[in-house]
Amino acid sequence: MTAGLILVALVSLVGVLIHRRSRFEQRVFKNIPLIDWLYITIFPTLMFAGWIIMIKSIINRPSINIIPIDDFDFVIIMIIFVLYAFIGNGLHFSSKVIWRYLPYADRHKLVYKVNEMFHNKLSHYTIYVNLFLISFVSAIMELNHPLIVNSPLFVILLTTVASFLMGFLAAKSIYYTNQWFGGYNRPLSLLVLILFICLISIYRVLNISIILYPLASFVTLTYLSFLTSFILRQFMIFTRLSYKHRLRFLAKIFSA
Repeated sequence: MTAGLILVALVSLVGVLIHRRSRFEQRVFKNIPLIDWLYITIFPTLMFAGWIIMIKSIINRPSINIIPIDDFDFVIIMIIFVLYAFIGNGLHFSSKVIWRYLPYADRHKLVYKVNEMFHNKLSHYTIYVNLFLISFVSAIMELNHPLIVNSPLFVILLTTVASFLMGFLAAKSIYYTNQWFGGYNRPLSLLVLILFICLISIYRVLNISIILYPLASFVTLTYLSFLTSFILRQFMIFTRLSYKHRLRFLAKIFSA
């Protein structure tokens, strides 16, 4: 379990770091930037491997059937989300490569606008929505398979650090613009908030000790870190505004 969590967190970290490195965009193989090859081949494969490690670890534990859904049904649901996430990644890969070779002078033409729809909203929503749903279903599935004994303190601390890192990286990769509420990706914050509230409500209703569920703990803390990063980002953007724009923004809030 711990190996899968760390693998997913490390792949996310590397993915965000190299996205900021222009040399990966400049190096081209088969007319396609190296960074795009990594995003379509290596990173998805490693993320999927990490997910497999976590799911196998969960299934190998004894079952107590708190949630009346079979493991097979959980896995089928998650595989559907995984397939759609891969489809979204493929959409992003192809549309970004096409965008690279479309002349900027054609940005007002229909072909450019349609490609940008796939490059931005459609591919991003397809990827991130399905990834969040995979994490949510994985956490729910684990509730039927608690640990027999508590994890060592070191493992708990490592999982906590990895979850906060994962939440921060997710927010960093999604809300890469300085627009209010993340630009066109802002509905994703509402989705994460809903999933976070659902998890907390399930824990409270079922009186679950979250310490016995490392993956559920990881997912819940990742959501919390994501939402915290999102709120802090909006505050940082607000502090950069001029005095006049701050007053205008506050006036809109209080007049709503």
